[in-house]
Amino acid sequence: MTLWSALPARAADETAYEVFGQALAPIAAALLGSAGGPTQAMVAECLVNGGSGPLAAAAGTRLRLAVQAPDRFRIDLVREGSTTLFTACRNGKELWAVPAEPMTVLAQAAGFDTTDQAPDTTSPPLIPLALDPQMLSFLPLVFDVKDLGTEENPQRRVLQFGLLPQLREAIKAEEFIGRAWIGENRQPTRLVVTTPQGELDLEIEKLDFAGELAASAWQPSEGQEALRLPASSLNGLFEKMLGAGAAVE
Repeated sequence: MTLWSALPARAADETAYEVFGQALAPIAAALLGSAGGPTQAMVAECLVNGGSGPLAAAAGTRLRLAVQAPDRFRIDLVREGSTTLFTACRNGKELWAVPAEPMTVLAQAAGFDTTDQAPDTTSPPLIPLALDPQMLSFLPLVFDVKDLGTEENPQRRVLQFGLLPQLREAIKAEEFIGRAWIGENRQPTRLVVTTPQGELDLEIEKLDFAGELAASAWQPSEGQEALRLPASSLNGLFEKMLGAGAAVE
C-alpha cells in the first residue's frame, strides 16, 4: 500500500483535521500555490514569546513575515513601534539583506562567504514538500494531527501536528513538532515549533492574505545598499538576525 492510499484513513478524526485544514489552506496557498488557482500572498506580524537553543535570545523580538508562492519570502526584524532593524528577503534564487554592513557581519558569523553573491543555480523550496497540484487538497492529511483541547479567554482550539514519519523520511525533512492555537475565525494566533535544535514560540498578532504583493515588496528600497547572497543562506542568516535583534532591543 502506498503512502497516499493510506492518507484518507486519517480523516476519521474529522473535527481536528477540519479545523487544521481550514487554518492551513490559505497559508499553504501562499507557501506552495493553490491547486489550479491564483497565487496568494501572506503577511504576518508576530511577537517571539520565547525560544531555546540557537533562538533563545530571540524572546521579545518582533517579526514581520511576507511570503508568496513559489519562492518569495521576506523577514523584517522590527523594533517596538515601526522601526525596521534588519531585513532579509528571498526573491527567487537570490537573497538580499539590509543594512548591508551589519548584515555582512552577521552572514560571516553564520559561516557564509560574503564574496559569493551569485544566485543559486538550484535552490531548495521554501518548505520541502513537492506535491502535485491535485494533491494540495489532501495537504492536511500529510500531517499527524492531535487535538489538545480548547483554551478559554480567548477561546482557541489547540492542535499538535507533525509530518507523517513515512513522508518525513521520504523527503529527508527534519523532524519537528508543532502546536497551533486556532481562533474562532480559523486563523492561528500562536505557533510553537520544536525541533532537535530548539524551540520557537510565536504570538501571531496579525495575519493578512492578498492575491499578490507589489513587486517592490521583494526589492530593497531605491538607493539602499544591500548584501546579496544565494537563497540557500536564508535560514542561517535568519538565526543570526534574531540573536542580533535581541541584543539591539
